[in-house]
Amino acid sequence: MLANFGWTGVELFFVLSGFLIGTQLLEPVSRGEAPALKRFYLRRSLRILPPYLLVLALYLFLPAWSELPVETPAWRFLTFTQNFGLRRNGFSHAWSLCVEEHFYLVLPLTVLALRGRIRAPHLLLGAVGLMGAGMLLRAGLWQRHFSMFGPDDAGWRGYDTLLYYPTYARLDGLTCGVVLAALRVFRPAAWERWTHGARAGGMALVGLACLGGVLWLNEEYFRNLAHTMLAFPLTSVGYAALLVAMAGPTASRVCARVPGVRMFAVLSFTVYLTHKAVQHGVRVALEPYGLDTFHPVTLLGGAVAVLLASLALHHGVERPALKWRSRLETRLVHEPSPQAATR
Repeated sequence: MLANFGWTGVELFFVLSGFLIGTQLLEPVSRGEAPALKRFYLRRSLRILPPYLLVLALYLFLPAWSELPVETPAWRFLTFTQNFGLRRNGFSHAWSLCVEEHFYLVLPLTVLALRGRIRAPHLLLGAVGLMGAGMLLRAGLWQRHFSMFGPDDAGWRGYDTLLYYPTYARLDGLTCGVVLAALRVFRPAAWERWTHGARAGGMALVGLACLGGVLWLNEEYFRNLAHTMLAFPLTSVGYAALLVAMAGPTASRVCARVPGVRMFAVLSFTVYLTHKAVQHGVRVALEPYGLDTFHPVTLLGGAVAVLLASLALHHGVERPALKWRSRLETRLVHEPSPQAATR
């Protein structure tokens, strides 16, 4: 039962990303400034591309690295369009990074277009409308392509391709995260009220109730119409409510003291990039010794190997790129404006 709940971790990632990126872009707006797009795209590019391109090269040029044969053309990886028409193959888990890249492209332009022209009720209404439109779109696609199938029909193999991987199906978490960012930036007093005391406890209960509903949908209606329409928004609202509950100072201090939390935050991206190939390599290496996928030695060995691989990628590629980013960002901040240059 819980194994089938693991997919919701991607939705948590989307909620957190929407919150963090939304905060970065909205804070300048709250001060009456426009977001610095050159700086934003510099930061995102040097945060993501160096380790991503190295791991992609391993998948494309070192077949032994891959957990499955790589069937997706290289240009789809390089243009971040892999998640459209995707069927599971080597490095297919990078589909969620494609969704992120589309988000990085659209949200800054949206913020610029709506800056000073939208109020809180309009933002909330737009978010609800976007999530509602996603529900209706998924329902329409399900009715057209899957409503005629029985539980064991082979046609269900196309479900993830059409209703799980594409960006149009996965906007709920990002939308919830941006709404929370707007609340924190533009209504700081309200944010403080909802992240403290009884209200924070109430939000935790709401979050757990939503995730409990998703767990029930997983068991009763997995991939049926009810699950297709409701699972993503319920998961997103649930994790968003838990994020509010955990954002207060007391909960934040407790989380910060949990061993390994800080390291996981630092290594999260390199773990994401490497975990499938590395775990596959460990399983293949241990199979001749009679150790299956779920043997404790295999699980522990896979975890240790992923940690070592992600540390190597972080220190060898990600960290140097971030240092380079800091130097370029410093130059960009001190770069004279066009107006100043003409004076």
